[in-house]
Amino acid sequence: MNPKDGAKIIILSPDKILLFHRDNISTIRSPDCWQLVGGGIEEGETPEQGLIREVKEEVSYDFKEFKLITKTKGSQGEDVWMYVAFVDKYEEPKFILGPGEGQEIGWFTIDEALAIKLTPGTNILLSKYRDLIEKMMKTKSIPNIKKIDLIPKKIDVVN
Repeated sequence: MNPKDGAKIIILSPDKILLFHRDNISTIRSPDCWQLVGGGIEEGETPEQGLIREVKEEVSYDFKEFKLITKTKGSQGEDVWMYVAFVDKYEEPKFILGPGEGQEIGWFTIDEALAIKLTPGTNILLSKYRDLIEKMMKTKSIPNIKKIDLIPKKIDVVN
């Protein structure tokens, strides 16, 4: 079975990023890890429609404005559309975990986020592209991004 294409969003306040805490179920990928908001695109949906649905389901928020920053590949070869949205500090409490979705959501500084258990792709995003994300937080602007690589590299183990 081919993996579903996906849509993820980097939701930024002036100093924090919103993350979603996945369920702790051994049969899912990256159980008990934190990740960006978003998920699989259903049949017949555009990436934007899938993103809007996933955001409503996961964090009970209805975005009017968000911007596509890049399309990348997921760890199983699926297409993943990456978006970004900016919110003001007073809007942070408006994001509420959706019913039946994950364990919790939370706003984190980049340092705080890097200290918790992240999915591999989220860890790569926050560590490799930290300067870019912090610049976007401060300026509320999106630089021209050609490619973001979120696929963990295989490490050769020598015995």
